[in-house]
Amino acid sequence: MTTEADIRDYYDRRHRERGLGAWRPPEACPHFLDVTGVRPGGRMLDVGCGTGFLLKAAVARGLDASGVDISGEAVRLARTAEPKADIRLTSGERLPFEPGTFDVVFCLGALEHFIDMKKGMMEMVRVAKAVARFCIVVPNVNFLYWTFSKTKGTEQQDINERLLSMEEWTAFFRDCGLEPAAILQDRWWFLHRARIFASPNPVRWVRAILSKLKWLILPLRRTYQFIFILRRA
Repeated sequence: MTTEADIRDYYDRRHRERGLGAWRPPEACPHFLDVTGVRPGGRMLDVGCGTGFLLKAAVARGLDASGVDISGEAVRLARTAEPKADIRLTSGERLPFEPGTFDVVFCLGALEHFIDMKKGMMEMVRVAKAVARFCIVVPNVNFLYWTFSKTKGTEQQDINERLLSMEEWTAFFRDCGLEPAAILQDRWWFLHRARIFASPNPVRWVRAILSKLKWLILPLRRTYQFIFILRRA
């Protein structure tokens, strides 16, 4: 059975080995602030803050930023990335903040790795204001590529990873007292990271263009990850 110590050790290793390249690059983070409509002066929390790039983007927009991570190596990197943020070492199931503190709570690709997802989500609800928004990124068990390749999950399935459908995630959030305001595709990586003309080979240009088009037309129910924008029911 996977323990909290196992998860901590796994992510400590990942952050030591990959450093600031462990997760999304800085340019991918402002989008999440955009879709929540958070304004300067608001208080935000990033649960599973990783390398701290979302916190850095939030501070740049005039937000009071806080973050937590189970990995001490992640906390070290995040504090380097954004010294102005309040970053604490703890699990998502034990948030060291008072009830009703935050205007917006983010959890980008971390919830599915919690030992107790329900407890972690209810902690996020507890520390959020009554009118707060939540931006939660979670994986889709029906991702088209996983269906055709007969694989399920990311490399993190080696430690702890839950995969649900859009309907199952919606039911889970409703059970936590939250209602989706929007469900979006998380496709930044696939649309923006690949450079069409990075190779001198025209065949690769065509492949890159087709790959981007694929992500533009991919149905929401078959996407890689969902961005759930939530509010209290």
